[in-house]
Order: sequence, then structure tokens, then C-alpha cells
Amino acid sequence: MATRIAVLGIGNMGSAIAERLSNSGFTLFLWNRTIEKAKLVASKLNAEVFDSPWKAVENADVAISLVSDDNALYDVISQMRRADGLLFINSSTITPNASMVAYKQLKELGICYVEAPIIGPPQNLIEGNAIFLVAGERNCVRYSMGILTSAGSVIEIGNESYKASIAKLVYNSLLISSIELLSESLSLADAYGINPDKIKEITKNTVFSQFVDKYLDRILSKSNLASFRLSLAAKDLEYASRAGFDAGVVLPIVRIAAQIFKQAENFNMKDLDYTRIYDFIGLKKYKETNIKS
Repeated sequence: MATRIAVLGIGNMGSAIAERLSNSGFTLFLWNRTIEKAKLVASKLNAEVFDSPWKAVENADVAISLVSDDNALYDVISQMRRADGLLFINSSTITPNASMVAYKQLKELGICYVEAPIIGPPQNLIEGNAIFLVAGERNCVRYSMGILTSAGSVIEIGNESYKASIAKLVYNSLLISSIELLSESLSLADAYGINPDKIKEITKNTVFSQFVDKYLDRILSKSNLASFRLSLAAKDLEYASRAGFDAGVVLPIVRIAAQIFKQAENFNMKDLDYTRIYDFIGLKKYKETNIKS
């Protein structure tokens, strides 16, 4: 009998991993706060939909959580019951404190907890080449490998689950802050009439070449496709800053980037792709110009 997997949270990433797991032969049980979205995905994958996380998990061998933040994860784990032998994989991006709470609470219920946040957009999951940053007790991690490697490669971080959440925040801090800085640099170039192609030429054969080649055109595009919502980028930067504060580490650039993304989120940009921070910087420039005039 195929391994039965409950996918908890059917957003962009949850939908993508559900598609990949279905194509890999797993039996799927789906739950989402907006049940209509889960039903839509289920109709394409021949999966079963449940109206609560526990009902989805109750008859599953494995649960994979892909929810938006700490509070959403707390809501999910608060509904878990005694389930000896269940493997619970959390692939949401959360704080290390939330990871420790989840580990302790689920362990008391006899549930094996693995932290496995994902690097890569939804398409990488569908194609099976995402990267999972994995941490947890060795026996639990070993149990998770067959499932995770069906959707990508694995980098093991350590035996303490929270280390995977920290590794993901480290990566996202670097990526999101770099996107913000490239957006500012492009705005400066634009203000003085320098063509973006010149930026590519300048950075060619430098350490910045690959990053600029990958993201410059995406930043300048007007695409409405959101593979990573701006509100989630703001949240991840805030979580990284909070984790730094808890560890006594000063992260001033991450803190400032978090504030900029939060301002953009409050400017009705929360559902746009995070690269649209470039548009927000442009709006600020426009507003400042008009104030001065």
C-alpha cells in the first residue's frame, strides 16, 4: 500500500508538493483553511480533502505542513492528538522558537518531528529539484528521506530541529535583502538615465554576474505572477531579525529590509511577488520628488 501523506496548507508551495507527491505515487489527504482551494487541487490529483488538520492526519502515515507563519503552525499542532509513529514534517518557514515548541508538543504525542524548510520556488518542487534543509532526531530524519528526496535534494543541518529553521532564515535574509539592494541600485541607475543592460555589462565577469543575470529582468518586469508573496518575504525578514535579537546578534541591514518590505506590504502590495519591492522604491522616489517640488 502506498504511503499516505497529509499535506497541510495548500498555498503555492503546498499545491506544488502535493502535485509532485501525487505524481510519485503517494496517496494524498489535503487540508487547507480555505477548503475550496484544497478541493480544486484535489480534483486534479485524485486526492481526498478534509475539513480539519487532525482529520487529514488521522489516517495518514506522514504529515507535511506548509503554512504561512508561526501562528498558523501553532494552530495546526494544537489540533494533533496521540499518534505514535506518525512522521510530521514541517516545511513552513518559522522561527526557531516555534520549531522548539512544535518539537516538544508533538514528541509528547508520540509524533516524530522533522524540520524541512524548502529552498526554491513551487516549480522546483513540481520538477523534483527543490532543496530541503533538514534537521531533527536521526531516526525521524531517516524516515523522512524517501519522501523528501522524491521532491528534491536534502541538506542535513543537525539533530536539533530548530537549526533547519535558522538555516532557512539565513538563506532568505541573504536572498531577500539582496533583491532589495539590487532594486535600490537599479532605481539609482534609472534616476541618472543608465540603461539596465549597462548594469549587466558592468557586473559581467564579477561576483555579482549570476545574481544580476537571474534577477534583474524579473525585477524590472511587470509580471503579476507571485511565486513568493511580498508579505511572506516581510515576515521572513522579521523572523530573522527576531532570531538574531534572541541570540544577541545585531542584524541592522536585515532589520531595515524588514521595515521596507513591511511598508510595501501596508501599501497594498502584500500579494505581489517580492521582487515588486522595486516598484515600491519607485513609488517612494515619485512621492519624494513631488513633495520637494
